[in-house]
Amino acid sequence: MLRKLMVLKLLKNHFKLFDAFQLLTTLLKQKSSVHLKQLKITLYFRKESKDYETFEEIFLKNIYDTALPFSPQTIVDAGANVGFASIFFKLKYPKAHILAIEIEKHNIEMIKKNTSQITNFEVVSKALFNKKAYFKIENPFNATNSFQINETEDLNSYDIESITIDEIFAYKNWETIDILKIDIEGAEKQLFEDNYQTWLPKIKVIMIETHDRMLANCSLVVIKALSDFNFILYTTTEGTLIFYNKNLIIW
Repeated sequence: MLRKLMVLKLLKNHFKLFDAFQLLTTLLKQKSSVHLKQLKITLYFRKESKDYETFEEIFLKNIYDTALPFSPQTIVDAGANVGFASIFFKLKYPKAHILAIEIEKHNIEMIKKNTSQITNFEVVSKALFNKKAYFKIENPFNATNSFQINETEDLNSYDIESITIDEIFAYKNWETIDILKIDIEGAEKQLFEDNYQTWLPKIKVIMIETHDRMLANCSLVVIKALSDFNFILYTTTEGTLIFYNKNLIIW
């Protein structure tokens, strides 16, 4: 009973009471879908997947919930999985334009289902990287939330191609990215090793999970690049580092 009340209290931080009750039942019974009448959206979960765990990380453990001194208008959700982080951002910042990036086709199908009623939202089936490249998709942990990319030169046999942050700026015609959320299973190391000098000064907030267990020295590479461009580690949540760009954020 205590756990139920605690979960309900945490859900009420993001959802109205009736929807929070519906979600509580869905999580406890691991239902495959829940219609949130007050939000007018339906969320979908897959059995024998990491979907419930991912939802709990975002909405119960609040890994992306931090106070910002401005209202974000442009958000990139890189490694969007099934779209729960994008939904979190949309609930918190309803006027924001969100671009979700995901590499795995079944996850992309789930994103489209979960976000079908959301406006100013777009999903791109590409891999965030530091250059034009092509990849095979791997799943070394046999999980729905830990797909990795492996660069290949065989253009006749690849699963997905890259998208760079410079390309995102050009495509969306954005001057800044207010929140760049990155959870890309180790590829963050390459992202911050090369070709970041043009786009990094135009990012206000970076929320990133580093994966040193998958690729050694990810954290060191990321922190070095960010420190070179006057970012500070503002706070940490469970598994996520949140950096502020001191050149763009007015305190």
